[in-house]
Amino acid sequence: MRFDELSPEQAEQAKKCETREERLAFIRENGIELNDEQLEAVSGGGDEEPKIHTHMWVRTGRTRPGAIGGDIWPDEEVRCDVCGITEWKW
Repeated sequence: MRFDELSPEQAEQAKKCETREERLAFIRENGIELNDEQLEAVSGGGDEEPKIHTHMWVRTGRTRPGAIGGDIWPDEEVRCDVCGITEWKW
């Protein structure tokens, strides 16, 4: 199943998933197929860079269609209050 094939009830359940873990569980439980870009978003994450400090992420208020789930789970832009970098999180 793809995200665009979710029933209205499943879409509502998906919107209630707030954490990455809840979203991954929803994907697994509903047998949702992910394309290569979506798989990269799940398995990637930029944690490969050396840690100089602990980021203090603050939401900027900007969103975009999510790499996983499109409009159901939009990505949110976050900024680190320590170093000032911005990233998109899902």
